[in-house]
Amino acid sequence: MDDNDLILDGSHHLAFEEISRYIEEPALSFWIDLNSFLQNKYKAKPKMSYSKCSMQRGWNVKYQKSGKSLCTLYPEKEIFILLIVIKLDLVPIIEALENEFEPAVLDLVRSARPFNGTKWLMIKVESEAVLKNVRELLVLKHDLPVS
Repeated sequence: MDDNDLILDGSHHLAFEEISRYIEEPALSFWIDLNSFLQNKYKAKPKMSYSKCSMQRGWNVKYQKSGKSLCTLYPEKEIFILLIVIKLDLVPIIEALENEFEPAVLDLVRSARPFNGTKWLMIKVESEAVLKNVRELLVLKHDLPVS
């Protein structure tokens, strides 16, 4: 099977390890870093899942803690996308930390349409700075007590 088809092939149950052979540098380093962060900080195990959703079809990796979603990672050849759902209560906190966030990430937080008291952020992890922001968002979402 062609490596390019691995992520989109729902008939082939993709193993977590196969993603490391699929993603190219520098995204691979960011992928390894974030997966290690999620597994070590939150003691979360990666769960492979196949999505037929037209927004982001293909294999993805879901992380949960105590039955609640941490995030979902969508591997691509040269980047990966992180889906994180944040409560609207976090938006002013993130905006107060605007000097800590990349403009592109901040724009996503500001422009995402609210849905049931949340914002769904699809963040392209394509730099060390965005990777740092993603880790900060995860910490804010799961370690900061908000109403």
